[in-house]
Amino acid sequence: MKCDQCENSASVHLTQVLNGKMQKLHLCEACAQKMGVGQGSSFSMSDLLLGKGVGEPLSGGQIAKTCPECGWTLRKVKKVGRLGCPGCYRAFEEELETLLKSIHRETRHRGRRPQHLEQKMNLRDQVETLEAGIASAIEAEEYEKAAAFRDELKQLRAQAAEEASHDD
Repeated sequence: MKCDQCENSASVHLTQVLNGKMQKLHLCEACAQKMGVGQGSSFSMSDLLLGKGVGEPLSGGQIAKTCPECGWTLRKVKKVGRLGCPGCYRAFEEELETLLKSIHRETRHRGRRPQHLEQKMNLRDQVETLEAGIASAIEAEEYEKAAAFRDELKQLRAQAAEEASHDD
């Protein structure tokens, strides 16, 4: 088996199970040492997937990046392994997107959803699709098509408001 970082033969094999999904990483001795694996220190699988070793410093711009709501830095998020508040999702959006793409190959959940949220999520997806359709139709100067999307969007929002009033 080849190393995931280079083309050498892998001799270090890491496995992590998160939320029932298994992730494997295969490294040669040199890459494992560069990443700090097997030196008695703890390491973050997310760092390895992002291509950052344990001791590898964050770049200058990343060090200065701070959440305006809670004051957490990217360094603290990396060290603790979780976010400090909902504002961190916006503050560290780029880094989180890179991490999610490397782990899941997507940045949007496409799997099963709780049944009580299914209808709301489907509605949100339809609204986003119609809004994107309006934008592309306007860009292509297809105003009739954009108007049809707009009318469909209005109808969908009215239907959602009516269903919401029945839920109360």
